[in-house]
Amino acid sequence: MDNHFDVIVLGTGLTESITAAALSKAGFKVAHIDPNPYYGADEASLSLDELAQWVDQYKDDKTNQTVSPRPRYRSVTRCGEVPPHAKQYSVSLSPSVIPSVGPFISSLISSSVSRYGSFKLLGRVVIYDSGVVKDVPQSKDNIFQNKAMSLLEKRRLMRFLMFAGGDFENSEELQGLENSPFLDFLQKKFLLSEATARVITYALAYCYFANEQTLPALHRIRTYLRASGRYGSSSFLVGYYGGSGEIAQGFCRASAVGGAVYILGRSVTSFVSRDPAEPEHPVLTSDPARFTVEVDDLPERLHCQCLISSTTLLPEHLRSQADIIRSTIPSCNSPPPFTIARCIAIVDGSITLPYSLDGEDSGNASDSLLLVFPPESLEGGSTKSAVHVMTAGPGTMSAPAGKGILYISMALPSDSGRSAEALLRPYLTAVLVLLRAEETLSYSTFYMQELVSYTPITTDSLMGLLAVPSLNPHLTQGVDEAAIVAEATFWKAVACLYGERKALFDQDSEFWPSLAEMEENEGDDIQW
Repeated sequence: MDNHFDVIVLGTGLTESITAAALSKAGFKVAHIDPNPYYGADEASLSLDELAQWVDQYKDDKTNQTVSPRPRYRSVTRCGEVPPHAKQYSVSLSPSVIPSVGPFISSLISSSVSRYGSFKLLGRVVIYDSGVVKDVPQSKDNIFQNKAMSLLEKRRLMRFLMFAGGDFENSEELQGLENSPFLDFLQKKFLLSEATARVITYALAYCYFANEQTLPALHRIRTYLRASGRYGSSSFLVGYYGGSGEIAQGFCRASAVGGAVYILGRSVTSFVSRDPAEPEHPVLTSDPARFTVEVDDLPERLHCQCLISSTTLLPEHLRSQADIIRSTIPSCNSPPPFTIARCIAIVDGSITLPYSLDGEDSGNASDSLLLVFPPESLEGGSTKSAVHVMTAGPGTMSAPAGKGILYISMALPSDSGRSAEALLRPYLTAVLVLLRAEETLSYSTFYMQELVSYTPITTDSLMGLLAVPSLNPHLTQGVDEAAIVAEATFWKAVACLYGERKALFDQDSEFWPSLAEMEENEGDDIQW
């Protein structure tokens, strides 16, 4: 194997995989390394036996400190034995939905990676309050058919949706209130009832907390309103086989087709950065390597001009010198949560709500739905945080026939001092009651995912060293942020590799080559 590369990418998370595919398709020589034996890193899609191994890896580890730092998982527990046919499950470590309009869906289509996966519309979005579930209207017709809302409230709601779907940035209604709590903004400016404002805040803007700012929430709502109708009634798509982990693997496949070399299941044991201008590193070639890495069980060192890594895989001495790429997407500007409490539960039976809101049986219900618990909506639940429940089943090839997966997540603004199971068990119980599946829970695991945020210590970053943050855990916004960060990382890498000649590269270039050009380069029969 030739051990000299233009770029080495560490980690196969979604952001890193998009970046590697773009660089490979642009003609750069790429090596892509991950210490895990699977693609997707902390967003991987795992079979149930792989998930059990993952749980066992972390449940007895009190600190999660390894030679290569990574997001810390704590409070890891599991209940029940792994059910039969474990390999027929695809379980996501970072479940998410895909907005039908936005930077991620654009990358998915422009890169042609969409052909490596399958997608379907998200089913119902419902909100829970004091034992009652209500559908969240997905269209103007849904709003006016709602019998629980007065005509005056419907008109106020339509006025707000017209405002949120337009160019509101310089509007009179918003001036001076951009940073005010969104929940208060809805009630004071548009005179919406508290009940309607809560639905908009938690099940349309998908806010975590009551004090989230107005402007980012409005940006999210505008995206989702404009996405509605592109592929159907829902604003969101869900991926088959576990979602984001499978999609990350699709980008890796595209990168490999472009010539990238993949090394999985082996850790980087040593990093060396070199400055060719220093006397101890005399220039021996016209293009000396800036970085050298040693990989476990590889006889030769790997050399590159540009090193791109997840922040969680860089050692401290390099992370402090890296250029950490940040998202510029307006809807992600709310303060991030401190940690995420998560639950993954396997249900032996149907995971569709067995009745519609008017009490009639919904025989054709989708097994991919999103249930939102606002703060203070469940007795014994959180008074500060919204909780999201996603379901997945045979409809997305994520579970065998007659089985289902529940994903429950709660964002926390600070350390609560409670375990993930203590926080989420009331919600799991409530969902099983709604699904009429109290006796069908066969397996569950609970854990805390601590969100690692790094700030560069110095403004003088090391030339060619780029770091990308872990995937934003926001259920509806994370994939769009991954695409934004990946494109910014791509152009920084190009600038590093071309220097002053970058203009020659990007005068007529785009993030992704044209589909016709890619098909010509790849040929009709793609092997990977």
